[in-house]
Amino acid sequence: MTTTCTLHCMNTKMAQEWLRTCDEYANYVKKPFSSVGPAQIWKCHQANWGDAYKEWGVLQFWVGLVVASVIAVVRVIDGKDFVKAATDLSVRILIAYLLAHFSWFAVVKKKGCFCCFIACCECPPILLVWGVLNMAWGMLGVVDSLRDMGHGPFLYVLPALQAVYSIILFYSGLCCFKIWTQNGSDISKPFLQVKGPEGEQVAGSKV
Repeated sequence: MTTTCTLHCMNTKMAQEWLRTCDEYANYVKKPFSSVGPAQIWKCHQANWGDAYKEWGVLQFWVGLVVASVIAVVRVIDGKDFVKAATDLSVRILIAYLLAHFSWFAVVKKKGCFCCFIACCECPPILLVWGVLNMAWGMLGVVDSLRDMGHGPFLYVLPALQAVYSIILFYSGLCCFKIWTQNGSDISKPFLQVKGPEGEQVAGSKV
């Protein structure tokens, strides 16, 4: 069976669809472990890998918020500019939320989706891309924590928190691979269709 991939160009409907999930995802953020319990989420066998990915994303946001807060405190204690530290804190929290929300939308809702500026591609193998990106972000987080190590107790607190954050991202990546497997794990050459701003097909060919 040939996989169909869709490239959306300047499709505002996709952005609107994501925005309509804001209230839904906000409720998930408010109630961590509502679908998968803290004891079950670590296991390599899940009844629903989509629910597991959602919970790891929510956990990623909350731990990311704590890590960002600790980094800001360390920088202020080290004599860094308060406004700059506060700005960096806000950016880190925003990125943590957007990463959690958009990746959940792309992986769970769309079963493989990646957007960049005016284009968005829907394709099941993109689940592999999200898996690799999650794991890569986790490893980069360890490097970032070593660069921003503070003094005294913060010397150990920040790397420990970042290590937890990295583990969360690693498990999120694992969930992506599992979801891809459940969806057939097909990486054959797909049929690519291109859709315009209104969702109309403007082109299509075998890749």
